[in-house]
Amino acid sequence: MSKWTYSIFITYLLLGIYVLVVAIQIPYIGISLDINREQPVMTEFYYPHWAQQNNIEKGDLLLTIDGKPPEDVRSIQLNSFVRSAKELTFMKANGDVHSVSVKHKDIPEEFYLQIIFPLFYFVLSFSVAIYLWRRNKDNLLTSLLLLFLLTCSLTYISTGASIRGNLIGGFVISIGIVLCMVLFIHFLQFYFRYLHIEWQYLNTKWLYLTLLFIPCCDIIKKINSDFWTITSLIKLGMFAALVLFAIFILLSSYLRTKLAKIRLITIAFITPFLPFLLLFVMPEIFGLNTILHAEVAASFLLFIPFSFIFIQVNERLFDIEYQLSRLRYYSTLAFFCALILTTGITLLFIDKLSIVEITSIFILVFLVIIASFYIKEQLDFKYRKIIFSSTGNYVHNLYAAVNRMGKVKNQQELLDQFKYEITEKLGTTAFTIISITEDVAFTHGEVSIENEMTHLLLHDTGEEKTILKISHALQKEEFLWLELLALYVSMFIDNLKLIEDLICEIRHMQDNNDTQLPWLDKLLWNIIENEKSILAQELHDTILQEQLHLARELDVISSLPIIKKEKVLDIREQLLNASKDLREYCENLSPPLLDTFGLQIALKKLIQKVKIRADFLLKAQIERVHFQDATLHLVVYRLVQELLNNAIKHADATEVLLKLQVIDGGFILQYDDNGIGCDIEDLMQSSTSMGINGIRERVRAFNGDITITSSHNEGMHIFIQILEDVESYD
Repeated sequence: MSKWTYSIFITYLLLGIYVLVVAIQIPYIGISLDINREQPVMTEFYYPHWAQQNNIEKGDLLLTIDGKPPEDVRSIQLNSFVRSAKELTFMKANGDVHSVSVKHKDIPEEFYLQIIFPLFYFVLSFSVAIYLWRRNKDNLLTSLLLLFLLTCSLTYISTGASIRGNLIGGFVISIGIVLCMVLFIHFLQFYFRYLHIEWQYLNTKWLYLTLLFIPCCDIIKKINSDFWTITSLIKLGMFAALVLFAIFILLSSYLRTKLAKIRLITIAFITPFLPFLLLFVMPEIFGLNTILHAEVAASFLLFIPFSFIFIQVNERLFDIEYQLSRLRYYSTLAFFCALILTTGITLLFIDKLSIVEITSIFILVFLVIIASFYIKEQLDFKYRKIIFSSTGNYVHNLYAAVNRMGKVKNQQELLDQFKYEITEKLGTTAFTIISITEDVAFTHGEVSIENEMTHLLLHDTGEEKTILKISHALQKEEFLWLELLALYVSMFIDNLKLIEDLICEIRHMQDNNDTQLPWLDKLLWNIIENEKSILAQELHDTILQEQLHLARELDVISSLPIIKKEKVLDIREQLLNASKDLREYCENLSPPLLDTFGLQIALKKLIQKVKIRADFLLKAQIERVHFQDATLHLVVYRLVQELLNNAIKHADATEVLLKLQVIDGGFILQYDDNGIGCDIEDLMQSSTSMGINGIRERVRAFNGDITITSSHNEGMHIFIQILEDVESYD
C-alpha cells in the first residue's frame, strides 16, 4: 500500500469514527424555540412522535437542557434551536414541571437514519474501496472511483455530527457534497478517455476551484451569523449544479455513443443522487417545504456502493450484464420474501412499530436475504460434491450417467447402458427402445405424451428413427433429466457412427492392400512436422546457441599472439557439456537402452539419472514386464519419465515412491510423493498441468485407467493400470 493510499484510508477511518462517536454521544431532538419571551417556548418538533410520547407540546416552557439554562446553550443563541440533549426540563401551561431523559432508542428515526444506516454505509463503502484498490492498484480510474466512494460515505456519516453543531462534521459535509461530485466528473473525464470518447465538456481541473468557496462561506458565516442560511444555500446550489452537470454529461454521452457502459454508469449515478436532489436539495434552495428530511433523502446514497461494486475499472467492465441479471433475480425474490416477513411482523406488533421502524425492518430483511442468496451460491459451489452426491439429485446423476456412457465402444453398448440408466434412475422397466422408418409428430429431443405413453425421439438419421417409449407418467425433474440424457445419447450415436464408418474405411483399405488414405496421411504428416518444429526450436535455443558462442570464443583465441592453455581447456569442457546435452536429447527421443537391453534396464538407468539430479529420496520397485505389443514398453518408459520430471519440477517433495508391478495381462504403475500437493481441479485448468494431462491422455490412448488424488500439503498419489489388448494379435 502506497503512502498516499495508506494516508487516505487512515484519515477516512479516523474522521468517520470521530463523527460517529459525536453522533452516538448525545441524541438529536431538534426543537424550535420562541425566545422573545421571558422563558423560551417550544414551537416546533423535528420528531413530533417522540414529543407526543413524552407529553411535550407546543407552548411548553423550556427550563433546562442537560442542567443548563437555555440562554447558555450556543445553538439557542444562534438559531433559537435545541439540537441535542440527554435531559430536558420543561413546564406545562398548568405549572407542572417535567423532566425527560432522552435516549437513542426512544427516537428510532434518529437512531437508524443518523447512526445505523451511516455506519452500515461507512463499512460497506470502505469494503468496496479496499476491493477496488486491491484489484486495480496504481490505476488512476480506480483511485478516482475510490475517492468518490469514500467522500460520499464520509459525507453521509458526518450528517449526525453536523446536525448536532459539530464544527468538524459541518466542515466535512460542506467540503464533501461538492468534492464528491467533482471527483465523479473527474472520473468520467478519464473514463471517457479510456473508452476513446471525446470529452466535449468543461475540464475538471477548473471544477476543483469551486472547493475554495467552501472555506470562504464558513468564514463569512462565522463572522456574521445572519449569513448562515445564505451560505448553506450556496453550498446546496453548488452541489445541485454539479449533480445536474454530471447527469447532463452522462445522458448526452449515452445519446451520442449508445454505449452500454455509459448507460450502466448513468443508472448507477442517477439512482442515488436524483432523489436526494429532487426531494431535499431543490425544495430547500427555493424556500419550499422539503419532501423528505435531509437524512432520509440521503439514505438513497446507500445505492452507490451496490451500484459501483459491479464496475471493474482496469481493462474493461467485467461481465456486468450477468451480474446485474443475477442481482435482479435475487432482489425480486428477496423483495417478496422481505415484504411477507415485514407484513407478518407488522401485524404482530401493529401498535408498537412506527413507519420508520417498519421500513428499517424491511430494508434489513431485504439485504440479509440477498446476502444469504450470494452466500448460499458460494457454499453450493464449494461443497457441490457433497451436496449433489445423493441419488435424488438429477444434475449429479446426469453427469455420472454421461460419464459412464462415454466409455462404450459401439451403438448397441450405448443403448444397453442407456436402458440401465433409465432403470436405475426412474426405477422402471416399463419402457422399450424401437427403430422405425415412419415419420413422427415430435422433434428430436422433444418429450411427447400420448395416451399416458411417453415418447422421446433419441436419434434420427432421416431413414431410420430410434424412439424411446415409457408406459407411465414422469415428474418434471425426470422429464428434464431424460431430455438432457437423450441429447447426449444422440450425440454419442452420431460420433459412434462416424467412428464405425472410419474403422470400416480403414479395414477396407487394409483388405485391398490400399495404403492411400489422404486425410490420414495429412494428419500424420502434420503431427510429424509439428514434432520436428518443436525439436528444432529446442536445439536452436540450447545446443546451437552454445556452439555459436564457442565459435566466437575460438575466433577471439585465434587472433591472440599467445594461446592460453586454460582457455582452451575451458572451451573443451563446454563442448563436452554440449555433447552431453545433445546425447540426452537423443536418449529422450529414442532411449537406446530400451531397444538394446529392455525396459527394466532402461528404467534403472533413468532412475539413476534422476537420483543424481533430484533433491528428494527416490525409492523405486521395478518388476520385469514383457508385452506382445512392443509400443507398451515405450509407453511405460514415457510414463515413468514424465512422472519423475513432474516430481523434480513441481512436487517439492522429500520422498518419492515409484512402483511398477506386473499383473495378469498388463501392469500397474504407482507413484506417491509427500510434496506440496495441489487441488486437482485447479491443476487441470492451469498451464502447468501439461505433464499430468499428457500422462492421462497416454493412459487413455491404451484404454487404461488412471486415478489422481491430491490436496494441498498432502502430496500427490497416482495409480495407473493398463491391460494389453491381446485380441488385436490373435
